[in-house]
Amino acid sequence: MAWKVFSVSTSAWGDRIEVPADTFSGGRQLNATSPGAATFLTKNAKVREVVTPVTMAKLRRALVVEWNRTPVYAGLIVDTDRDVFTGVLEVQLADLWWIWKSRHVLPMHGAGVEKLPPLVFTGHLATIAKKAIQEGMDAAPLARYDLPIVWEDDLPGPYTREYYGYKFPSVADALDELIKTDGGPDIDFPPQWTPDYKLQWAMRSGNLVSGYWEWDATTKKTDIIGIKEKGSGANVANKVIGTGEGSGEDILVKAEESFATSDFPALERVVSYSGISNRDQLAARARADVEAQNEPTQQLSLSIRPDGVVAPSELLLGGTVRVNLKDAFYVPNGWSDWRLLGFTFSEDSVDLQLQQQGG
Repeated sequence: MAWKVFSVSTSAWGDRIEVPADTFSGGRQLNATSPGAATFLTKNAKVREVVTPVTMAKLRRALVVEWNRTPVYAGLIVDTDRDVFTGVLEVQLADLWWIWKSRHVLPMHGAGVEKLPPLVFTGHLATIAKKAIQEGMDAAPLARYDLPIVWEDDLPGPYTREYYGYKFPSVADALDELIKTDGGPDIDFPPQWTPDYKLQWAMRSGNLVSGYWEWDATTKKTDIIGIKEKGSGANVANKVIGTGEGSGEDILVKAEESFATSDFPALERVVSYSGISNRDQLAARARADVEAQNEPTQQLSLSIRPDGVVAPSELLLGGTVRVNLKDAFYVPNGWSDWRLLGFTFSEDSVDLQLQQQGG
């Protein structure tokens, strides 16, 4: 079992060519972009045979990192930096989330959209997120807008979102609003190979809890090669005052607070949600923010060997990691459960970002 790196065409998401990377890194995060990188020693004749201006073309190619034939990360080539004397080529990658800031939820992608009625999506918030992405892919020329994504089924729900053309909402902004509202979904896009080895992504959304893994840090035979504790109270707010559309005395305002479970000083935060004109929607955003920010966070990061009991390709964001600890400072010794928020990897390690469940 080993890592492999492939270059694929972004026009057909195929033409898979293995490229010998000297170093590489990548990862995935719930609800957010995760960059990647690779370096190639192009003075080496065998490397130069396949690492060419064509296979390293910016935006026209993507690099896919796989473990044991399963993709773990895929990112478009966005920046390159080559030292002519040494031949070292450095490549910077951007994953699927990076594209969403340059796509828009519009009924027509051009002049005149500002005069059209809004797009109206109803259902579960995860389904509205899917529809927002699909709208960002539905424009001419379709071959340039379309992306190979495997969709989940629509889910019923009581929610409605209206997207006005004159506001030019990006897919990134639409997803951010849906994710951060009360009851909003988590979203992940794991890469996959099709049977004929073309690249595609699967959209996972909703209450992502699948996956369970255990590591015992108290034994000598553990796969864990590093543990770090990280806590922060810097961004705590136990009252969030949300402002929506309007100005002056007509501005829409909704406040949410959470003082019952804490005894530290009151900490307010005024947050602008300028695109929101619905009072219930504004309240849901402020409520979600105060629920997420009303206590200091406690996180754990584990560094594990990629060739250990749990392969990098088996990790599912949102799943539960159970860890047996000793000599921790803020975390009690013994077994505790954590949620997998994301991971990054390089050739020799996989670093898991964990949040205490309930935190």
